[in-house]
Amino acid sequence: MATFLNNFQHLEIQLQEIISATNNFDDSKVIGSGGFGIVYKGELSHPEGKIMVAFKRLDRKYGQGDPEFFKEIRMLSCYKHKNLISLLGYCKEGDEMILMYEHASQGSLDRILNDANLTWSNRLKICLDAAKGLSFLHDPNGSQQRVIHRDIKSANILLDENLNAKVSDFGLSKISPANQKITFLVTSPVGTPGYCDPLYMDDYQLTKESDVYSFGVVLFEVLCGRVCFENSNGTFKVFVNHWKRCYEQNKLDEIIFPDLNHQTDSSSVRTFVDIAYQCLQKSREQRPTMSVVVEKLKAALEQREHEQEQICKAAEHMRKAAEQEQMRKAAEQEYKEILKSANPPLRFLEFRVNGGKTLLSINDKGEVFCERIRIEACLNQIQYDSLEDPFDFENSRFSGGRCYCKHEDELKVRVRAQFLYPQITYSANIVFRNAERTRYCKTLHYKVNGETKCCMVYDTYEREDGWFVVPLYQFTSENETADFEINFEGFRNGGELLVAGFEFQPLEEKVELHDQGLEEYQDIVKAASQSLFYKSLEELKVLLSMGVYLNGYKTWFSLHEDGEHCEMLSIAHCLISREGGYSFYHTYLRSRFPHFFETGKKGFKVHIRTQFLTPSIRYTVNLVFCTDNSNKKQKYVALRYKLEGETETSIVYLATETQDGYSFIAELYQFTSNGRTFDLEIVFEDHTDNLEVEGILFQPLGKVEHEQVLEDEKLSNDSLQWTIKKGLFSNLLKRSSGQKGYAVDNNGKKSLMISARGVITSRSMSFMSLLESRFGEVAVITYNRFYIEKKIKSDVVSPETTYACYLVYKSTEDQPILKISYPDDRYIYLVSPKIPIVGQKLDQNTRSQPLKRPKLDYFPRQRSDGWMEVKVRELQTPSAIETINIDISLWTPDDNQVSELIIQSIELRPIVVHSV
Repeated sequence: MATFLNNFQHLEIQLQEIISATNNFDDSKVIGSGGFGIVYKGELSHPEGKIMVAFKRLDRKYGQGDPEFFKEIRMLSCYKHKNLISLLGYCKEGDEMILMYEHASQGSLDRILNDANLTWSNRLKICLDAAKGLSFLHDPNGSQQRVIHRDIKSANILLDENLNAKVSDFGLSKISPANQKITFLVTSPVGTPGYCDPLYMDDYQLTKESDVYSFGVVLFEVLCGRVCFENSNGTFKVFVNHWKRCYEQNKLDEIIFPDLNHQTDSSSVRTFVDIAYQCLQKSREQRPTMSVVVEKLKAALEQREHEQEQICKAAEHMRKAAEQEQMRKAAEQEYKEILKSANPPLRFLEFRVNGGKTLLSINDKGEVFCERIRIEACLNQIQYDSLEDPFDFENSRFSGGRCYCKHEDELKVRVRAQFLYPQITYSANIVFRNAERTRYCKTLHYKVNGETKCCMVYDTYEREDGWFVVPLYQFTSENETADFEINFEGFRNGGELLVAGFEFQPLEEKVELHDQGLEEYQDIVKAASQSLFYKSLEELKVLLSMGVYLNGYKTWFSLHEDGEHCEMLSIAHCLISREGGYSFYHTYLRSRFPHFFETGKKGFKVHIRTQFLTPSIRYTVNLVFCTDNSNKKQKYVALRYKLEGETETSIVYLATETQDGYSFIAELYQFTSNGRTFDLEIVFEDHTDNLEVEGILFQPLGKVEHEQVLEDEKLSNDSLQWTIKKGLFSNLLKRSSGQKGYAVDNNGKKSLMISARGVITSRSMSFMSLLESRFGEVAVITYNRFYIEKKIKSDVVSPETTYACYLVYKSTEDQPILKISYPDDRYIYLVSPKIPIVGQKLDQNTRSQPLKRPKLDYFPRQRSDGWMEVKVRELQTPSAIETINIDISLWTPDDNQVSELIIQSIELRPIVVHSV
C-alpha cells in the first residue's frame, strides 16, 4: 500500500495539523458520521488564507477499513467533477487513517428533506446537480472507466453554502470497463437497506442500473420530504413500494411533502415524478440511463422556472387589472360625452383594455353593455402556442385576434371578466366558428367550475359574419369581476371548432308567458336545463321546435310541426338497478345526452315516466341507440322485450336512422296519451350483440322520422297485364331452364318478371311445382344464405330508367328478416313487424295487426294475387350497354337456417316519380 500512496504524496497531510484543526477531535467539531467513521470540521492554513474542511476519521467498528480508505483516495483523485465531493488530502500515520474533503456547509440532503424553507425550485436544482455527478461516473460518452457508486442515498449527497449538490462516499464503489456491451459485475450485495436495487440483492449482478434505482428512491425522498425508511422499536419499515403504488393510483397528494401539495398539478412535478417512477422499474431494461434522468430533471427545472414566470406575470396582471378598473370608470364618463357629441350620433363605442385582450362596448348612456375576452387571455402557455390566425375569413367578433382550434382534445380555459355591474344578470357566451368538417356540430359538453353542463348549438346562434355566439350559462354578478373555469370535453368524429373568445352580456327581459294565457309552456321553461333566450312567444316556439334540455339534462323536449310534444328520456336515468351495475360511456358528438349505456349483451329493465306529452295523441315508444361512423341507415338489434308483469314477449329486429342523423330508433309500443304523463316498466332480455343505448323516445305517430315514403307507382303490379313470352323462349320453357314475363305500363316503360329457377341459387335449394305460381313452379330455400344472380339484356328493359327489383315470395313466420350483404349492406322484412299497443290499463294489452304506415322500401306488402313482395334493390339502366348484371346476396342475420322460404320470381318495375 506504501507504493500505492507514493502516487498521491502531494495530498499527504500531517496528523498534527489535523489534531490542531479539530482541537484533538473534540466533540464540538463533529458534523456527521457514517460507515467509515466520524466526520469533523476544522480550519487549515492555505496559501490564500484559512479554509474550512471536513475530516473523515476511520473507525473500524463501523464496518469499513483499509480497502475503502485507499479506494476513496483513488476514486476522488482520478474522477473530478463539480458535482462530486473534492478530496483535499489524506493522513496515514500508525493506525490513523483520515480523509480530508472540501467542507459542505449545509450538510447532507437527508437532514433537510423536511425543511419547509427548501423550495420546489431548490429541490429540483439539488436533484439535477446530483444526477449530473452520477451521470459523469457512469460515463455515458465512454471516455473513461465506468464507476458504479453502490451506495447512492440522500445521506451521501452533500450541499455547499449555495445548495450546490455533490455526490460523496466512494468507499463501496466499483470500476468496470467503458464501452462494454455487458456492464454487470458479480459481487456480494452491499449498500443501505431501502435504497438497494432488488435485482442486485437477488442475483448479485451489479450494474449501473442499480445506481439508477437508488437515485429513484432519492428523488421520491425529495418529493415526499422524508427518508425512505423508518426504524421504530426494532421494526424496520421501507416506504418505496407504497410511494410507487400512490403514483400508479394517481394519489400523489397522499405522499407529497405538505408544503408542496398545492403544486401537484404542476407540469414540473409531473415530469419529476414520472422519471422518478421510471428509475424504480423492476426490469433493468425499463430504467432510464442517468443521462436521460439529467435531461428530464433539466426539463422539470425549466418548467418550474416558466411556472414561476407565469405566476409573476399573473401578479402583474392583477395589478394592471386594478388600474384598468379605475380607467374604465373614468372612460365611461369620457366616452359618454363622445357618443353624445358625435355627428351623426353613435349607438355604441368600443375600446380595448388589458393590452388589447379585452374589448369593452359602451352605449350612449356610458354603460358597458358587453365585455369580450379574447381566447389568448384564457389559455395556458402550451395552448397559447397553438393559436392560429384566421384563415380565409375575418375575425370580426374580435378584430385582429387569433383562434384556438378545438378538436378531439379537451379545452380547459380560465375566463376572467373585470368590468361587470353588480347585481346584473349576465349571459356568458362562447364565440366560435365551425371548421369545415364539423359544420354539423350540435352539442357542446362542458363543465363550469366543476358543474357538468351541456347545450345545443342552434342555427339561430350564427351571426351574419359566420361566427356563432352560443350562451353557456347565466349568472348574477356579485361585484365587478367574475372568474370561471370552463372545461370543454373532447369532440368525437373529428369535431373541430375555431374558438375566438368569450362574451359577457346583460340579459334582456323575457316575455312573461302567463300574460298571454299560454300556461302549457310555463312548466317546460321552468324545467329547462339550459338558458332560453327569447323576446316573444314565436321565438320561444322556434326554440322548442329545435329542442331543449329539461330536468338537469335528463330529458330532451321538442315540438313537432303541428305543435305536438315529443319527449326523449336519458337511459342513464331510466335504468332499474341490476346485479353488477351498468357501464356508461361518453356519447358521440351529435348525441342528445353526454353518456350512453352499454348493454354488454345482458338484459336490463327501465322505468319510464313522461311529463310533457300532448293529451289524446297516438304515440310511439322507441328505444334510441347511438350512431356510428358506418353511414348505415339501419342497425340490427334483435331485442326481445315485454312489459313488467307480462309473460308474452315481443321482438324488435331493426333500428333505423333518424332523418337528422343523430340516432337509431327502434319502435317498441304504441299508446294513446290520456294526459301529459305516462308511466310503465319494460323488461329487455339477454341478446346477441352489445348495444349502445341513449334513451327512450316518445313521439307522435303522425310524425315518424325514420320512415321515408317511397315514390308512388302510377301503375301497381297488380294492374299490369303480364305476358309469359313463348316463341323465342319456347326452347327454354321446354328445358325448364328459365322463364320470363313482360309487361309495358302506360308510359311505355317495360317491366320484367323472371322465374326463381332463372335467378335464385343457394347451397340447399329445391324446386317444386305450384299452381299458384305464374311459372308453375317455385324455389324452396332451406339454407341461411341465397343469391339473386342474372345477366339481363338491355333490350328487354327500358333505357335510362330507374328500376325497383322485387323479391316475390310466400310469407314465412320463422324468418321474418333478411340481410342484404351485397351490393349494399341493409335489411329487409319478409313479415311486417307487429307493434304491441298499450291499452288504457297495462292489463289490457293487445297485439296490433300490421300497421297502416307509409310504404317503406324495406317493408313487404301483400299483393292481390296472394304473394308477398319486398324491394331488394334499385338500379339505373344505361343508354347503351348490352347487358345488366343483377348480383344480390341475402342471408339470415343470426345465421339460422330457413325452414322453408318459397320464392316465385324476381320482378323489375320502373319507379315512376310524379311531381306534386
